[in-house]
Amino acid sequence: MTKKFKVISMTIFIILIVFMAGKYLLDFLFEDMCGNDIKQKISSPSGKSVAYIFERSCGATTGFSPQLSIINKDDEFQNESGNTFRSDKDFSIEWLNEKSLKVIYDKSSEAYEMNENVNGIRIKYVGK
Repeated sequence: MTKKFKVISMTIFIILIVFMAGKYLLDFLFEDMCGNDIKQKISSPSGKSVAYIFERSCGATTGFSPQLSIINKDDEFQNESGNTFRSDKDFSIEWLNEKSLKVIYDKSSEAYEMNENVNGIRIKYVGK
């Protein structure tokens, strides 16, 4: 190998190491600033699925967002946005049966997500 090739290879290697270390440091210092505050945990009739109603907040510059996630009973609730319904106003839910859930929400609310099928559960939305 020529000396020039060794210098270029070493420079690329050092740049890569510095980049990876910087990314790790930034991820560590600014890890997810959002948080979830669970308001209700409602199991399906058989208990195989769980619906979480929670408020998500991402710091002082954002408001609270009522959200809904449906997960399997064996899965851990994560610090993520709702996988089923996200709104700007409170709502309620009702399990209709093992595979069907009703979300009762204010028609005047702004819905950011309204999935109709999550983890094999059909979701019916009823505005009041």
